Amino acid sequence: MVQYILGINCSGFHSSACLLGPDGRVRVAIAEERLSRVKQDKSFPRLAIRYCCEAAGIELTDVADVFIGWNPAPYLLQPQQTLADAFQNRGKLAQLTLNELAALQGGVSSIGQTLTGAAGTPMRLHYVDHHRAHLANALLQSGFAEADFFVADGFGETTTGLMGTVTAAGLQELAANRTPHSLGLFYGAFTEFLGFRPNGDEWKIMALAARGNPQTYYEALRPLIQVNGLHFELDLRYFEFFLFFTPHYYSPKLVELLGPALPAGAGPTQREFDIVAAVQRITEEVVFELLGNLHARTGQRRLVLGGGLLMNSVLNGKLTRHTPYQEIFIGATPDDTGISVGSALYGRQYVLNLPAELRPASTHNFFGREYAVVEIEAELRRRKLTYDCPPDLIEATAALLHEGRVVGWFQGASELGQRALGHRSILANPTLPDMKARVNASIKYREAFRPFAPAVPQERQAEFFEVPAGETAFFMEKVFPLLPPARQRLPAVTHDDGTGRLQSVRADDNALFHELLLAFEKRSGVPVLLNTSFNLNGMPMVESPADALDCYLRSGLDALVLGPYLLRK
Repeated sequence: MVQYILGINCSGFHSSACLLGPDGRVRVAIAEERLSRVKQDKSFPRLAIRYCCEAAGIELTDVADVFIGWNPAPYLLQPQQTLADAFQNRGKLAQLTLNELAALQGGVSSIGQTLTGAAGTPMRLHYVDHHRAHLANALLQSGFAEADFFVADGFGETTTGLMGTVTAAGLQELAANRTPHSLGLFYGAFTEFLGFRPNGDEWKIMALAARGNPQTYYEALRPLIQVNGLHFELDLRYFEFFLFFTPHYYSPKLVELLGPALPAGAGPTQREFDIVAAVQRITEEVVFELLGNLHARTGQRRLVLGGGLLMNSVLNGKLTRHTPYQEIFIGATPDDTGISVGSALYGRQYVLNLPAELRPASTHNFFGREYAVVEIEAELRRRKLTYDCPPDLIEATAALLHEGRVVGWFQGASELGQRALGHRSILANPTLPDMKARVNASIKYREAFRPFAPAVPQERQAEFFEVPAGETAFFMEKVFPLLPPARQRLPAVTHDDGTGRLQSVRADDNALFHELLLAFEKRSGVPVLLNTSFNLNGMPMVESPADALDCYLRSGLDALVLGPYLLRK
């Protein structure tokens, strides 16, 4: 029987599903929000699971094993119901039995379940520790046979991260920080303090840090977190994210230290810029120190990283310069979106023990389904829209971009994760000084301070960025300084501190987008485009042709390239 494996993330953030084929490769993967059109959808990924099966041409009953990236075992000793409660809803009897048997046994480390369908088909359910799923998402896509690992986020089942090493002898976990000592929630507390939404807007305050002086509040804030070997501790007097009955992630003591928190929606001032600059610097220092201590234990030259903290692209771009590691892999989805992929990969290799060959590092995340030209044309005709089919689509698009038009770009299979990498993108001319403000104000409808990423052919990135030798950023996962001449030539993608969040575009994975960059260079002199996700503020990234047309018609986009077709306003 052909063996398919389903991975699920339903941990409360970025629900998603992933289907591995019989060869162990990701066949298809998608976040629930892309289909439900609810930003950061936390629902059980019912639509995503159906999408994965349909894209692979199978039924759910063809799936033998399902891996869920959260392990309920640590909670079984804390039953929330009695027998009387269960009698009110007899479906709860199974959970009650698990709770009571776990209590009698004194605890459990894992749970296994089997669903038997009406036709007698078995489906085994397995629960994977959250941070092990993050680890597998990085390690098993890195191409490394041996490496150290570092996982950090807001929280898992009972811990907030994981550190260890993988050698020929196997996987060894060396340290795990227990809740509530969390790097992710340390950063989240200041996200809320500065008037933004924790567990969602952290990248906004990361962008604001470029405007601040980290030294202003450094001495006041540095004692709030201390490193000891492979562990760290927060001064919990200043935080309350671990208390369910308090209104804020921070405590009144932090207000005493820094003054009033910024109200939500208020414009940040230099004070807020300086606070977040210090928080960014302290977070980086803590990570560098932990990694230095880990390397001293293992001597490894390679490192893989995962967890929501590693969405911090400013931190990521400094890792090879500030740690002893020479090769680093982060991947496209270090946040919880990637848990579905990680749990499936972990289960296949470490639970089912299926054969796994060492493959090259992942260089793309185009894991959605491709929409056929007939599907795209049918949607255009249904809406009675006017469109062209240019004989040279690339040249036509490059000409529009050079003229200063902002273009929606919809090609191939969608990207898994929160970053558009040239399949579901909004593109613009980065050489125009007013382009950043135009895209933020009339298309994305978002804060004016937020920067945009420059997409550059991989083989040309050193012409524009100070990139360590051999390093790439296929997933927009790292920020690097732009070279001084590039800052002058590319004002729309140069951040306040002279940096940019690089996307290295690889021709083998992203041929059409790579070709567009080179065509744009013939007109502008630079093979660089402003690339941002194809969505409006508060909207999930587009998935289908219908989504793309909705976004195009509701925004200030000047044109839309939808497969082979071109629409203009």
